[in-house]
Amino acid sequence: MKVNKDILIDLFERKDKKRRKILYEFYAELVMTSLSSYYVAEMICSDLGKPELVDADDVRYCRFYFRKKSETRSSAPMREERLHSSPAPKREQLVTHERVKDLSKAVWSDGETMDMQDNFFRGTKLGKKNET
Repeated sequence: MKVNKDILIDLFERKDKKRRKILYEFYAELVMTSLSSYYVAEMICSDLGKPELVDADDVRYCRFYFRKKSETRSSAPMREERLHSSPAPKREQLVTHERVKDLSKAVWSDGETMDMQDNFFRGTKLGKKNET
């Protein structure tokens, strides 16, 4: 069954939960323009012949929720191309951490015995204390 303007009007009058999705499908190009949401709502109402049937909140809803779906569909192949076009980093380029093979030789610190302020300043730029 194809949706026409009469069905769209009926859905908005009944406050059906799918009305905004169908509004977007019917007027996607107009909704996604850079025109103000108030003006777009007026244009849709005049096209449907029902004043104040669609308001600016409906247009904003469509822009917020349905724009993301259309953008992710169109930009997904580009992301895949970028992923496949760049070569994988070589093993030598990866950052490696030295691992302690024998845990008995590892140096452990006790957080309860350390001063929290000293612990906070240890790894920051602001950690340079005035030692007097």
